[in-house]
Amino acid sequence: MGGICIRNISKSFDEVVALKEINLEIDDGEFLVLLGPSGCGKTTMLRCIAGLEYPSSGEIYLGDQCMFSEPRGINIPPKDRHIGFVFQSYALYPHMSVYRNVAFKLGIQHAPASEIRREVAEALKLVDLEGFEARSPRQLSGGQRQRVALARAIVSHPRTLLFDEPLSNLDAPLRASTRSQLKAMHLRTGATSLYVTHDQSEAMLLADRIAVMAKGEILQVGTGQYIYSYPETVTVAELTGELRTNLIAGEVHPAQERTLLIPAVDPYFFIRLPDECRRFERRSVVLNVRPEDLQLLSPPSPDEGQAKILTIMPRGTDYLAHLRFGEHSEQIVATGAAADFQGLSPGQAVGVRFRRGNLYDASNGQLVCSFGHD
Repeated sequence: MGGICIRNISKSFDEVVALKEINLEIDDGEFLVLLGPSGCGKTTMLRCIAGLEYPSSGEIYLGDQCMFSEPRGINIPPKDRHIGFVFQSYALYPHMSVYRNVAFKLGIQHAPASEIRREVAEALKLVDLEGFEARSPRQLSGGQRQRVALARAIVSHPRTLLFDEPLSNLDAPLRASTRSQLKAMHLRTGATSLYVTHDQSEAMLLADRIAVMAKGEILQVGTGQYIYSYPETVTVAELTGELRTNLIAGEVHPAQERTLLIPAVDPYFFIRLPDECRRFERRSVVLNVRPEDLQLLSPPSPDEGQAKILTIMPRGTDYLAHLRFGEHSEQIVATGAAADFQGLSPGQAVGVRFRRGNLYDASNGQLVCSFGHD
């Protein structure tokens, strides 16, 4: 089938730069997720690959075939790129039955009727919609409509599948079940898949690898686990926190046999850092710690900073706590099991220990040190 190769792709809409010299390699049969906030260029990237938008510069390859090259004047029409595209809005024809919606692309390719019947039946079986052929889209639930859109995308056996936030219109239970079907479909078809979402948990569940985007640029590419543990920039750390991540700006100070981070907003809330961070003495940094990597101590240790608990809330099988340090509005978030919060209550002062974290240079937001990781 072949993967996807994007070389120096840029795209501007008048004065707005949507993509800035994007380079990305997606392996044959890989499921890669583009993760980023609204307006970062994710959908524009998909549309450029599909041929629905013309890049301002660069080249796009599907397998070993060049689909677009600005310097060589190549631009293969969308219908000839052998791509399946699943849109956020389903984009089903309301006046057509499920069968006709799925069969539409094969029909315009003038496939024989027997082949169309066989391929439509196979595609509907793959998305668990056997027996729905005669129904119209208005007779289907949101999840069923999205599965019709999936069947339509795979019916012609495309070598590349593009997904533009296809589950964002579904409620949580439907999203979970459709996500599972989508991943199973990818594994069965073996198509190279590029999936767009702003949902970090969805990206982690689906992706072989994740490409984190912001402001038209790809900031980091890697497995979900690696990016979550070792975000290369402060921006990536922010974009890959399921709830929110803790970011504390301050300065590193040695104190006798300890290394401390003194937050810029509160010099009395000092954070103990491992000795490996001592080399950043007097340097302005940003500390990133995930909520599950905070340990709350009661009573607080006299040689560590203290924070005040604002709220403790149950969250399914675990708990979520918001804390404030000093008299400032700066807050940090901690999560843990019920045992971790036993005996704690709002208004109480606790010690805070950071078991794992990442340190960034405050001047450029780049990762300079990680600690506590296996």
